[in-house]
Amino acid sequence: MLPIAKEKTDSKLFLGLTITLGASMLMPEYIAPLFVFGLYIHFMKVFKSSGRNARMGDVCKLFFVYTGYMLLSSIWSDQHLMSALVSLLWMGCMLSMILLGNIINSEEKLKSAITAVNISAGIIGLMAIVSVVTYNIFMYVYHHYHERIWLFPNPFYWELNDFVFDLLPIEVINYKFRSRASATFDNPLILATYLVIATPFCAFGSVSFRRSKSRKISRVCLLLALGGLVCTSSRGACVAIAVAFVIMLFSNKKVFKKIFPFCILLAVSVPVVLLLRYRNTKVTDFIESNSQRVGIWKSCWQMFLDRPIIGMGAGTENIHQSLINEYNIPRTHAHNLFLEMIVEGGIIGGMFVVAIAVLIIINIVRICKAKDGKYRHYGFLYIAGLAGFVVMSTFEFTLQSAKELMIFFFLLGFIEATYRIATDKTQVASDEITIVYEEVPDDEEVKITQTEEVKITQTVE
Repeated sequence: MLPIAKEKTDSKLFLGLTITLGASMLMPEYIAPLFVFGLYIHFMKVFKSSGRNARMGDVCKLFFVYTGYMLLSSIWSDQHLMSALVSLLWMGCMLSMILLGNIINSEEKLKSAITAVNISAGIIGLMAIVSVVTYNIFMYVYHHYHERIWLFPNPFYWELNDFVFDLLPIEVINYKFRSRASATFDNPLILATYLVIATPFCAFGSVSFRRSKSRKISRVCLLLALGGLVCTSSRGACVAIAVAFVIMLFSNKKVFKKIFPFCILLAVSVPVVLLLRYRNTKVTDFIESNSQRVGIWKSCWQMFLDRPIIGMGAGTENIHQSLINEYNIPRTHAHNLFLEMIVEGGIIGGMFVVAIAVLIIINIVRICKAKDGKYRHYGFLYIAGLAGFVVMSTFEFTLQSAKELMIFFFLLGFIEATYRIATDKTQVASDEITIVYEEVPDDEEVKITQTEEVKITQTVE
């Protein structure tokens, strides 16, 4: 791992980034973004003092224009305030992409940042496992659930959320999900979305990290993250992580040998947990859930046809009110990310989304091809994470909460940082350069060498 020297300004900045990556997802939804906002303020001060500019990258620039358009949609939205606030939240969480793209400027930092994500995913997965195991133990022993015998809180911050949500001027639903794990997230589907993105990082670390200690930590975190994901009992998440793992399995033989045992464990665990879910849930609830989802998709498609060009406006509240008042469906969103985005932003918003997706794919291809495939394994990691996210998004609106937005922009930030490292486009501070002077005769030039971490082709301001 990269040594953190106290006297180095950029090293302290990177330490703040690893804390953000590792600790923010352990916090409630209304606290997690504060890590990003606080770090960004410090980041701007450091870069300004060193004469550097915070570069956004093409994907981030296009995302900024898209979120600006969605902020503009609050004008024609029926929920003006909510549309504006949701757009501003997207902009705020997008700062995490800028942070990763600029602060991570070497492969050592990249691996350290991935380790921070892995440890966070492992802790959250452990909490999810404990909550489901204790719940089922009590259900088996007592046969009937009572509040007073509950051992582990699930969601973990339910009591605090209940207090905070009561202070808000709008109604926020705060459910307890006893039989399905939520851990530090507000509901099982949000946790599942997070783990679908984070688990491939754990798999990557358990195979690609050279240091034995880092590999072992990542393997433990992979096991816990997989267990936590299974404990969400999300059928869509199980399909999504299977797709992500298949992509990683066939990246090379080394990955196949080391990851395949985890796939067998996952294949055995999924039916067991789904059986537990069926046991704890009425069959009629499953039938109603599936039929309602189809009804939601049909209703949302009709909403899109009613306002096809500019959409209904940012945020789920417009769709929520329409589903309740016009279609008599008590649900809050489209349960499909892509349908949700075209209903909110119309064809114009959809064009932005397609353009962003194309740019992301282009950057990943460039990563895979750079320096004769040196960073190809990172490219497969990002393809796996995005593929799992896309599959999960088919069944769920996966960018509805602050922490979902953050982990998504973390992923895009990793892609941007790797792209810059692979193509020698990183910015390096003066305190990260090692210059060695050698005594030479007067008629020869002075030789200057730099560490492998900083290349001569990089711009040093």
